[in-house]
Amino acid sequence: MERRESKAIVQVRDFGPGVPEEALPRLFDAFYRVEKDRDRSSGGIGLGLSIARRSIELHKGAIRARNANPGLEVELELPQTTVTQN
Repeated sequence: MERRESKAIVQVRDFGPGVPEEALPRLFDAFYRVEKDRDRSSGGIGLGLSIARRSIELHKGAIRARNANPGLEVELELPQTTVTQN
């Protein structure tokens, strides 16, 4: 996590193959899965990123995804006022 201006930024990245560029705008849509042949037993039902987006937006934040070559990077941005400080 890092601070940028009045925002808290969290970046999560994997080092897999990423996703096709045309899939990036739909990654946060409910029930969307990049691979059409996946089912519940092999990869969920496509709700995780949709729930994450809704949660972040309810806190006046934003969530984005991009191919990091290699891998996929998801960035969460929250106003600092919603972040609990210890």
